[in-house]
Amino acid sequence: MLKSKFFNDFSNVAQGAFSIANAVREELDVLIKNRLERLLVSKGLVTKEENDFAIERIDDLKMKIDGLEAIVNKQSKEIKSLIEKKKIKRGK
Repeated sequence: MLKSKFFNDFSNVAQGAFSIANAVREELDVLIKNRLERLLVSKGLVTKEENDFAIERIDDLKMKIDGLEAIVNKQSKEIKSLIEKKKIKRGK
């Protein structure tokens, strides 16, 4: 019975120590992450997530620009065609 109580107490103390160690590790992770983010911001750098978002946004804008260029090119051809038709009619 005495050994069992000793091991139970020791187990509780060890479990508490591991819990504290885990909490300290998590707190250090948060502190390091926050300091790293502040450093990146102060140097004008961005995180991977921000970079990925910017690249995705740029790709979306490129697709829109390509679509608008196609529309402009089509309308430009139509205008040239109308101008040619007018020149032909005037020539008659």
